[in-house]
Amino acid sequence: MLWYRLNTLVPAPGFLTNLRTSILEFFWSGMHWAPVLHLPLKEGGQGLKCLHTQVRVFCLQALQRLLYSAGSSTWSILAHAFLRRFQGLRYDRQLFYFCPGDFPRDLSGLPVFYKDLLRTWKLFSMTRSVAATVGADLLAEPLLRNPQLRVQAAESHSVRQSLVLAEVTRVGDLLDYNRGDWLDPLMLARRMGLSRPRTPRRVLQEVKAALTPAARAYLNRALSEGAPHPPSTPGLPDLSIEPLPRRSQQTPHPFTASRQHELQPVSFQIAPRKHLYTLTLHTLVSRPDTKWRDLLPPLEGEQPRWASLYSTLVPRPVGDISWRLLHGAVSMGVFLTRFTPILDTCPFCNVRETLGHVYLECARLQPLFRLLTNILLCFWLHFSPLLFIYTLPIRGPTKLRDLLVILLLALAKTAIYKTREGRLANEASCDCRAVF
Repeated sequence: MLWYRLNTLVPAPGFLTNLRTSILEFFWSGMHWAPVLHLPLKEGGQGLKCLHTQVRVFCLQALQRLLYSAGSSTWSILAHAFLRRFQGLRYDRQLFYFCPGDFPRDLSGLPVFYKDLLRTWKLFSMTRSVAATVGADLLAEPLLRNPQLRVQAAESHSVRQSLVLAEVTRVGDLLDYNRGDWLDPLMLARRMGLSRPRTPRRVLQEVKAALTPAARAYLNRALSEGAPHPPSTPGLPDLSIEPLPRRSQQTPHPFTASRQHELQPVSFQIAPRKHLYTLTLHTLVSRPDTKWRDLLPPLEGEQPRWASLYSTLVPRPVGDISWRLLHGAVSMGVFLTRFTPILDTCPFCNVRETLGHVYLECARLQPLFRLLTNILLCFWLHFSPLLFIYTLPIRGPTKLRDLLVILLLALAKTAIYKTREGRLANEASCDCRAVF
């Protein structure tokens, strides 16, 4: 019922945020600290369905039905009528040929549902294979904001507004079937409200130069016949979508929770719902995969083994602590002191309590680390901070050993976590080695 309503109605502002808060409160009481909860487990998340992403996917699926006639023909006619009224452009599906940077920011004049469709489309980068060369598609080819048919004279805002007022926004609008020729520059100037034909003449010249020989031949044939004959129906647009490149001029960090840089362009017509969800999710989520990248620089190719955190032998609460630790979502003095009267010093050694200090540097951890070193040597493994934080990958030939070592490392982190909480609660036993 929820998906049906979100698919047919635009949710009120704040509704999805409040609903997500209620869901997170049910699963993780008071712990709404990780925006990566919606990523798959192997990518550092918990696999929770993202409501904002799902609503965007519903919008993309509606656009698929609109562009490729998979939905109700009655709805498509109505939708095209609404879109053609947008800013006087008289475009329907041609609106989706625009580059995101050229897309109008002001969406007023459209119903709320269609505003949501256009806002969703603006999140992605669109590419067309080729511009139309024949038929109704060529006659409806946009003159404005069209990356496949750049008309430099129409890039000016004033010229663009004049063309809209003259109702000359498509290639077919430049044809005069009565004369059997292109529009006269003087006539076009009068329709645009200009006193001189210089700008209209330049527009006509640039459009003719931008068209392919096949397109010009079709238009000449249509002019000689007096009208396009026989009438042709629009073809299916060949559109591909991919994540919109980040505006930052800096090279994106290679270690990120978002797989945006890995996602390749996909044909919008055949893109399945699962791929649309992944594409939208990684467009909306972009953050470092773990807080330990700066604290504990890994070796080349080293990365957190997210799938190992919840391996067969590891209890779910123990795995949750390891998962939170990798995301830095654990309590520590430097964070708690901002909101509570707790000091920012370690309750064991009075040193400033940072994430690295709590789980690697505190003197109370050394007996536990020596014990782990001796245990791992029995498995022909060397204990290291990287192994302790990022855990061990599960390999086929040594699967049983790896599962046992992952359990031991997870229990050690849990012992550190619980003894610290115990010291803050003034409990007697706070020896992490003994608890382990």
